[in-house]
Amino acid sequence: MKLGSIFRDYAEDFFIFVGLLLINVATFRLSITAGLYVLGCSFLAVGIVIALHPPKHYPP
Repeated sequence: MKLGSIFRDYAEDFFIFVGLLLINVATFRLSITAGLYVLGCSFLAVGIVIALHPPKHYPP
């Protein structure tokens, strides 16, 4: 199944982004300044991971 292989390939990325989103939302609820710091660190971490492990290119 094509849908199953797509889910298998991107499931961990989906859960990582959802986890980062929930952490950022919870931090913004505590304080806007702390939320901005955590958001900046999240973007930095995602950028580093993407730079070290570029996305796979699948043939069409």
